[in-house]
Amino acid sequence: MIHKLCREKIQSEYSPPEDEVPLLFELQKYNGPRNKQFEPHGEGRIKFEDGYRYQGSFRKGQLHGQGRLFLRDGYRYDGYWRKGMKHGTGQMYYPDCSWYEGEFKKNYRHGSGKYYYPNGAVYEGNWFKDRRHGVGSYHFSKDGITLRGTWVEGTARGPAEILMDGCRFHGYWDENYPIGPGCFSFDAKTILRGKFYTEPMDGDASGDRKLIWQPECFEEYRYSKLPLEALPQPVIDSEVSELSSSDDDDDDGIECSSVDSTHRSTIVLSKKSNKTEESEIVRLSDILPI
Repeated sequence: MIHKLCREKIQSEYSPPEDEVPLLFELQKYNGPRNKQFEPHGEGRIKFEDGYRYQGSFRKGQLHGQGRLFLRDGYRYDGYWRKGMKHGTGQMYYPDCSWYEGEFKKNYRHGSGKYYYPNGAVYEGNWFKDRRHGVGSYHFSKDGITLRGTWVEGTARGPAEILMDGCRFHGYWDENYPIGPGCFSFDAKTILRGKFYTEPMDGDASGDRKLIWQPECFEEYRYSKLPLEALPQPVIDSEVSELSSSDDDDDDGIECSSVDSTHRSTIVLSKKSNKTEESEIVRLSDILPI
């Protein structure tokens, strides 16, 4: 039972290669309504010259409302937008076959959500600015083990509960291992107290460590004797302010210039045109930060 706890390491979310450079995408075609300022406004479709495309809602020329963005590299977002940013609930698919469904705020995974990893593991819980932060559960892909605990800036660290077949462990977790004093409970009848510690593995240069459980005594189960449960984590005030600035309360309820029926059109933009009014450039990092 104990050896199963370090058979699989906790996975990290997809991150783009360091040499990946933000690309510029030139708008090739827009099909849909425009407002009196000739901005896309309402339900429409955009096609980029590289074959990428967006279908959904626009407001004052920006992606706003529900829509889908498709990219050839394996990226895909299906959900809500606000002022050109992922904002609200949605699903984001990544090139490594992982994907996330849940809440976004200003392009970040933020709030409550689930992340599905390529190896079959799943994290479900709280997020803060793209990182697992707060209380969450990590379901390992093997052996039916679930870690429910405290996460700090993407790392499991603090009070935790580990659910396994036939028992639960109550104690503390640090990155990849349970650590320190804790106890196993069996069918809410018996408690086995002890402590976990790690030591280097003989002849292993990878840095992996051997997990050792040192039992101490059996006791009758009492809930009051269990260690602390996972707790929400504080965040820096300035980071909270960044995500809840005054433009969140901007005039979404105020109608902008109404859609003019004569402005519903299909606009094909020439690749060779040098006229400013015929070229619309969209920076990928503006609408799909990864």
